[in-house]
Amino acid sequence: MTFNKKVLAGLVAFAAASTAAQAVTLAANDGWELGVSGEVNQFLVYTDDNNAAAGVDNGTTEIRDGLLPAFLNFDMKAPTMNGLDIAAHISFSPGTNQSSYATFEQREVFFTVDGSFGQILAGKALGLYGSHNILTEQTLFGVGYGTTGNGGTTLGGIGLGYDYAAWRSQFKWTSPDMNGFKIALAIADAAGPALRLGANGNLPTGSLATGGQDSEDLRYEADLSYAGAFDGGNFTAWLSAMTEDHDTLAEDAQAWTVGGTLTMGGFEFMAQYSDAEDATAATAASATLNADTTITANAAVASTKLEWSQYVVQAGYRFNGTTLVSANYSELEDDSSIADGRVVGADESDRITLGVYHDVNSNLKLVAEYTKIENDNDDILDKDIFAVGGFVFF
Repeated sequence: MTFNKKVLAGLVAFAAASTAAQAVTLAANDGWELGVSGEVNQFLVYTDDNNAAAGVDNGTTEIRDGLLPAFLNFDMKAPTMNGLDIAAHISFSPGTNQSSYATFEQREVFFTVDGSFGQILAGKALGLYGSHNILTEQTLFGVGYGTTGNGGTTLGGIGLGYDYAAWRSQFKWTSPDMNGFKIALAIADAAGPALRLGANGNLPTGSLATGGQDSEDLRYEADLSYAGAFDGGNFTAWLSAMTEDHDTLAEDAQAWTVGGTLTMGGFEFMAQYSDAEDATAATAASATLNADTTITANAAVASTKLEWSQYVVQAGYRFNGTTLVSANYSELEDDSSIADGRVVGADESDRITLGVYHDVNSNLKLVAEYTKIENDNDDILDKDIFAVGGFVFF
């Protein structure tokens, strides 16, 4: 085997917006390739929790991961045979701020088959619904909110601007490029991540991450996207939706999102909107949120309807192609029903994030962010979050 290095067009499979990173690639004489790449990030974060109505004003300082954990990626690619390109991807996702025995995740393991029909992906990968949203939001390579408590990673803008795509076991087909248009369809295992992030004094979120139990049916996701370019710029647009049956509940999970990006000169813009509804099992008398924010029930099951909408608007300027100064505003409006006085989420939550993202070179990114969270619900803490740190890509 021969040893060489080459530039890869992304850090990990889902981070299409990533700075191009260097990867070590082993190439065999018969055309097989094995690539190793990844990233490590670390932030110094100060969070000020405040709520005048409750008389709360507390500060917490952390050294921690941002929205992303670290990634160690292995990519295998077979030589093209009979018009097919076959590849496999496995990644591991350790963290830096939890117990040494609880920081190793496995988020991605899948194979792909590419041909004239497009691409088939099979395995565990980022979900189709919501993937554009997280990949175009500036806190992907930052912190956003969801700090304190050594929760592994932060939330960025998840649930306070867009629904979580989550890592799902799935089959996904993506069409060939049709003059800028692409169609993608996915079926995913219904017993996926926990049902819904909820208000626990820390998280004013309405993120749709349904699953958590076996089902007779599967989760279905669809996406239509368009990408184009013009003199001095480019743009993208997407429309995505999902549906998932709940065997034992009156309401099924349904959601849709629409959004787009525009790059013109050094200016970069993004806007997105999502609308979701779901149902959860709640006890006739009460229900509680456990430590990992999943909803649990202890008695007779009743159906509680959850309904919310979110949007993000974002604008920035990239100086000299290396330094992005960007700001976004997002809002969550929670219209969920409340059973027996149980507060499911804030009536309305707002987030402002200001950030500077500087690429020193293709291997080092430095980040400084400020995020402010305000909630209508006095039971949920307002927050001011300051973060500085960075990424090393390899």
